[in-house]
Amino acid sequence: MSRRRSSEPSPTRTPSPQWGAHPPRTLNELLYHDTVKKAFANEAGNGTEQFSKTSVVDVFEISPEHGGILREQMDDAGIRDWLKLETRPTRMRLLFIDAILDWPDMLPVTESVLRDILETFKVNPRFIDILTRQHMPGREVHRHKTGNIRHEMWYTAVLRSDGSAIRYQNQNQINDLSRQFAYWQRFCMWSDYQSQGQGNGSDCSAATYMIWRCPHAIKQAFFRTFTGETGTKLLDNPMAVHAFIMDKILLRTYDFLAYFSGPLYRWEKKASELQTPDDYTARSRAFLALARQIHQISTDYDILQSSIQHLKAQTEWFRKTLNARADIEDHIQDAQSTMDDIFENLTKEVKLIGTYTSLYLERSKIGVDECFAMINQRDSELNIQIAQASNQDNRSLRIIQILSMIFLPGSLVSSVFGMGFFTTSPGDNGGDAVFAASSRWWLYFAVSVPLTAIVMVVMLYYQWRDSGKAEEQWSWRRSSAALDPEAQSLRKKQN
Repeated sequence: MSRRRSSEPSPTRTPSPQWGAHPPRTLNELLYHDTVKKAFANEAGNGTEQFSKTSVVDVFEISPEHGGILREQMDDAGIRDWLKLETRPTRMRLLFIDAILDWPDMLPVTESVLRDILETFKVNPRFIDILTRQHMPGREVHRHKTGNIRHEMWYTAVLRSDGSAIRYQNQNQINDLSRQFAYWQRFCMWSDYQSQGQGNGSDCSAATYMIWRCPHAIKQAFFRTFTGETGTKLLDNPMAVHAFIMDKILLRTYDFLAYFSGPLYRWEKKASELQTPDDYTARSRAFLALARQIHQISTDYDILQSSIQHLKAQTEWFRKTLNARADIEDHIQDAQSTMDDIFENLTKEVKLIGTYTSLYLERSKIGVDECFAMINQRDSELNIQIAQASNQDNRSLRIIQILSMIFLPGSLVSSVFGMGFFTTSPGDNGGDAVFAASSRWWLYFAVSVPLTAIVMVVMLYYQWRDSGKAEEQWSWRRSSAALDPEAQSLRKKQN
């Protein structure tokens, strides 16, 4: 692999006007001047700086003579030296600007270097907005009277972990990857294709790419594949770089989907192991967490699908543009046909990913519904058991009531005759017992009957008072409802 490491000191450089610092010169700069100004305010949403203290950029250059050459780990001085040499650019150049692991959303370059890069490549101000927030893809085409064409395009995608960084603390825990910065980063790509409209394109066209926050594995795969002579294959069609990187992004997306399939299968199999209410609660929470995460991740795939549709449309534009030239070579036409097939396949692949995502989301919802159904079934079983126990208690009480009815008359008689008003004494000379009643036996009834009457009166009074309060409350509610305009309109509709 051909590599060059930029470590030489930077020569004296004449300062140039900083990109975005001058007054708006074009319509795009006029429309997006505030956006550019905000991007270079160097203040992120939480009040911290959004630019890195140092810049680290890998530059990959491709030319027909030397193939692919890598300039690795260029710092601020090396980047500025390389930009000064761009008076006669190579056929194709790619700038890989890596993400900062501790802060994936921070711009991994210094403010001055970013201004120099944007000024050198005349980057469209509309692209700046997607560096700091999620944005839909876009493009701009410039056609000159001389036949020169300049085609700019940009898009973004949310890339999640490929699974290597995922660790489960235990089988009952669900890590929320949709919220943690450590597991996602905003991938951004900008490309610029310029053609002078003459010849077959071997000496008069150039393509530039800026790739922000590209995963390390994808970047290394690109270097391994296209370093040397094989890099010249990319010169036949400027969309080949997008096709390679997007294919690797889809493979990474497939790997990330495996994060959801494992927990889904595991919690679905636990349906027969649920015993306690805590088991049902844990299973419900797991499915709810999965449903929330999958719903969040599905938004990423919608953005990815929009980017692929955008690339497919730009491939069609390149096909029409190249076919309009009479001097187009056969191998370039073959490369264009290959690009059409690749992006058509990528479109189908991202739809398949969306189908799997919808399937996992639906299964998570079914798991939640199943948990609630099982909880309701368990509650019904408990209610049946409680009803059976209550029925058994009622039977026992019925037996007690029957026994009470049998013995109650005898108990009443024995209690009455056991009072001091009635006495029984043995007869004289062993004769029959003598029963005698006191002349004051009526005192028992004189005391018990009034007390019973007083208790009944007090009880009836409290019942009457409670029923009166309930009637007053009901009357007040009816009068309030009669005065309520909404209630009146509802009553009219019902009538």
